[in-house]
Amino acid sequence: MDDLSCGMLPDGIHPPSPGLAGCVRSALVTRLPGGSYILPAALHPVLLVIVQGGIAVCRGDGERCLPRLTLCGGTRGPRDARAEAGTRIVTLSLQPGGARALFGVTAGALMDEAVDLAEVLDGAGRGLLAGFVDGLAPAAVTQDDLLRLWGLLEALRRGASDRGDLWVPPALLSLPGTVLATQFGLGLRQFERRFRESYGQPLRSYRQQLRCSRLLLALGAEIDPAEGWAGVAAAAGYADQAHLCRDMRRFTGHSPAALLAGAAGDDPTFWPYRVEATVRARHFGPTGF
Repeated sequence: MDDLSCGMLPDGIHPPSPGLAGCVRSALVTRLPGGSYILPAALHPVLLVIVQGGIAVCRGDGERCLPRLTLCGGTRGPRDARAEAGTRIVTLSLQPGGARALFGVTAGALMDEAVDLAEVLDGAGRGLLAGFVDGLAPAAVTQDDLLRLWGLLEALRRGASDRGDLWVPPALLSLPGTVLATQFGLGLRQFERRFRESYGQPLRSYRQQLRCSRLLLALGAEIDPAEGWAGVAAAAGYADQAHLCRDMRRFTGHSPAALLAGAAGDDPTFWPYRVEATVRARHFGPTGF
């Protein structure tokens, strides 16, 4: 019996309900290989729903098992994690400002954090969340699960606030901060504060991470490393090959050559890079991871 005939959602991307427009880009249903792996640095918050199995993240003070619904912030560097065999998840890619609109939390407050969704909700919200978790299918992701997830988020969505997050169109992110500040009608220092609150890090740091994220999105699709890493570095906007290698290690934990070789094999450490580039682009948008 296939997934569709038994009500299970197939792995892949699923669009959100119309009521979540502007908050959620998409849901990605994924089976994880068991074992340890390294997640690349992430630019934006995601909501992680663990349907089956379990995931633990490694921090300086040891290993921490993630709750069934975890609100994960962006990260400045790679993170070690471990999944039980048979783990099945749904990740919701949040639009810029989505965490604030849905949960009242800024990307800045979530940076480098992974928190139990219940911790950021009020009493009524925690009740809605508990009802959703109690009704999750025990070993699958069904169409009903996804519809109930959309309903939960629509119920949690907050009314319009006086001050939302900044959203800078990706095509404008290369402009000088002074120009962007003027575009938003803000002074430079005020723009810098608002950007950090909305994106989790300063504009300069965000641009550096964005450059690497876009390169990861293009590898294997638009960029051919067979032409030489120096050429890849120049095309991606790096000063030279050494600059590219430093950034790749900084944001993924791997050298470029090791990453490509690992992604081509079956080592679970590299499973995030085996998600098709077109799927990643649709799920995370033009910024990549």
